[in-house]
Amino acid sequence: MIKVAGSCQCGQLKFEAKSEPVLELICHCRDCQDALQADFANIAFFKIDETLVEGELAERIYLATSGNETCRQYCVQCETVMFDRSEGFPHLLGVMAGQLQPPFESHPACHVYVSDKKAEVEIPEGMKQYETGIS
Repeated sequence: MIKVAGSCQCGQLKFEAKSEPVLELICHCRDCQDALQADFANIAFFKIDETLVEGELAERIYLATSGNETCRQYCVQCETVMFDRSEGFPHLLGVMAGQLQPPFESHPACHVYVSDKKAEVEIPEGMKQYETGIS
């Protein structure tokens, strides 16, 4: 039974998960800012063995401050960034929450890499924050 589904803007790249995400977060790292051309990334992480990805994708590799390679995967047609895969979390697939379809509602647990946060971005009071990654 599919719990969560999503797709890129053109619909060529599709995602399905059999379970809810194990973690949701907002990432302010410069790599996410660069990959998405946005102030931050809202990412939902799923157990990789409970996901299905269909369609053709391309990727761009970044070297995270942790020293791990992290990969942003996107649709070859519309270039929508869909996925985040990291050596640091080999059993998880990060999905850009904005590409997940209703009834999915994002509920991030924390903000990471706030050391790279853009000045105009406000973090809600009481939200967990980490200067770098989750420790």
